[in-house]
Amino acid sequence: MKLKSVLKRAIWWYQRSKIGMLGKASEISPFTDLRGDKKNIFIGKGSTLCKYASLEVDTIHSENSKIIIGDKTLIGSFVIIRTYGGTIKIGDSCFINSFSTVYGHGNLTIGNGCLIGPQVTIIPVNYGFKDQDVPFRLQTPTLKGIIIEDDVWIGAGVTILDGCTIGKGSIVGAGAVLTKSIEPYSIVAGVPAKKIGTRGQDEHSSESSLIHLNHPNHTVQ
Repeated sequence: MKLKSVLKRAIWWYQRSKIGMLGKASEISPFTDLRGDKKNIFIGKGSTLCKYASLEVDTIHSENSKIIIGDKTLIGSFVIIRTYGGTIKIGDSCFINSFSTVYGHGNLTIGNGCLIGPQVTIIPVNYGFKDQDVPFRLQTPTLKGIIIEDDVWIGAGVTILDGCTIGKGSIVGAGAVLTKSIEPYSIVAGVPAKKIGTRGQDEHSSESSLIHLNHPNHTVQ
């Protein structure tokens, strides 16, 4: 057996010993940053964590705080996944592109087959702001959570706010700010995000709208 293969296998066994689960044929780059309660990180079969990705499970809320990644999922370089007391579940065959930030405060669920572009921000929490005399950090936050159902495509630079559910098969255009839930197979874009089409319906108008989906400055009036 070649030295490279032996070394790779040794690294895999070492990483497996440090986290809760590492499935067969999964790879964690030696340059991936794993922090906190690493025993609450669970990775399925055939998944990849690229170099400089960062995963952190809070030690204070470790009973309810986990990162669970399914099979054949790719986490790109410089992606940040941090639980902040919640649980983050990422399904099978997903792709999270570089420089995206994924938090878990109020819990985050990402279904199977989801594509998440670069520089996406997903934050299932909002500061309270009703009392003008109390600093934001001291007010009660909302922790409704975020659900992204199966087969969703999220474009580059999207921000998804607390309380949103993205229905199965939906598309969120680049640069959009999603502030409310959307139905399955919706096509949305803009700041704030608004529906501009439905997959499988009004095909001509939906296809022409897709021309704008990759432009991060597209805004729906």
